[in-house]
Amino acid sequence: MSRPFLRNSLALRIALPLVLIAPVFWFAGCATPPARPQAEPLPDNEVVQTRPGATPREKMIEIALTEWDRWGRQVVRVGRDDTYCVAGGGFPDQPQGRWLTPDDPMPTPSDEGSGTDMPLPKAVAEPAAPAQAPCLRYPDGTGGEATARGCMLAKRYWGIVGKTPTCQQLTTGGWAWSAVFISWIMRKAGLQNDQFLTGATHAEYVTDARDHLLRHPAFVLERTPAVPRPGDLICTARGADRFMTDPAEIQAGRTPMHCDLVVEMDPVRHEVKSIGGNVQQSASMSITELNDANQLDPYTNSVMQWLVILRNQLP
Repeated sequence: MSRPFLRNSLALRIALPLVLIAPVFWFAGCATPPARPQAEPLPDNEVVQTRPGATPREKMIEIALTEWDRWGRQVVRVGRDDTYCVAGGGFPDQPQGRWLTPDDPMPTPSDEGSGTDMPLPKAVAEPAAPAQAPCLRYPDGTGGEATARGCMLAKRYWGIVGKTPTCQQLTTGGWAWSAVFISWIMRKAGLQNDQFLTGATHAEYVTDARDHLLRHPAFVLERTPAVPRPGDLICTARGADRFMTDPAEIQAGRTPMHCDLVVEMDPVRHEVKSIGGNVQQSASMSITELNDANQLDPYTNSVMQWLVILRNQLP
């Protein structure tokens, strides 16, 4: 075998891999950036188990139910009679809540900077109005998030946006974790940047859906009243914006909001079951009464004045 042939063969063996991998680097360099900036998530190798063959929508629901179970299965009832009560569940060792009566002073409701999901202050009742039954509620610094287990669970969600709050911070208003809870579920369900973008506030991904920001959006916005479906996100404005009626007024990263993931509809009982983070200081299942047409509407309850549904577009 001649030396020129050997030299040519050696050159070919060296050049061929370079030719094959060159397009990889070219495409990597031309990757489309996300439609809005994304924080670098912390390293996370946790895999939440879902059923083999589960669709993305089913994965979201299964992951939310798994997290609810890890938090002790706390249930909150949201009634059309304006009741908003913890009905059961929670960690056996969590700090106790309070049984409140209509005469008790009420804290301000949750927003992205308060970390509390307490209901709105109610107007003074007319003398003839019947008193409501007392409700169990958890102020900041109590409930599941104030336990060592709750701290460990909630820290995982903040990692999706690259944050590492302390256990003490997690019980304060500046580290409300409801939006990162939803963001964490979406990433664990396998959603990519062109389907859903993470954020520390709900208004970020709500406006993504409203403004058609993503190429292959997992959600599109629909105003209430509307019938919720499993896999949808149901959202309400909070704080000073609680009486907002037009989704066009929502400002990304500024409008205080809360969203839950719908996990079950019960049209016979006119109820929807949804799971959200930082609801009464835990990952809670809210059971919300619907109207006679099984619609979620802004008049359901003064605490959760549902403004929009983010319709799940995934199988």
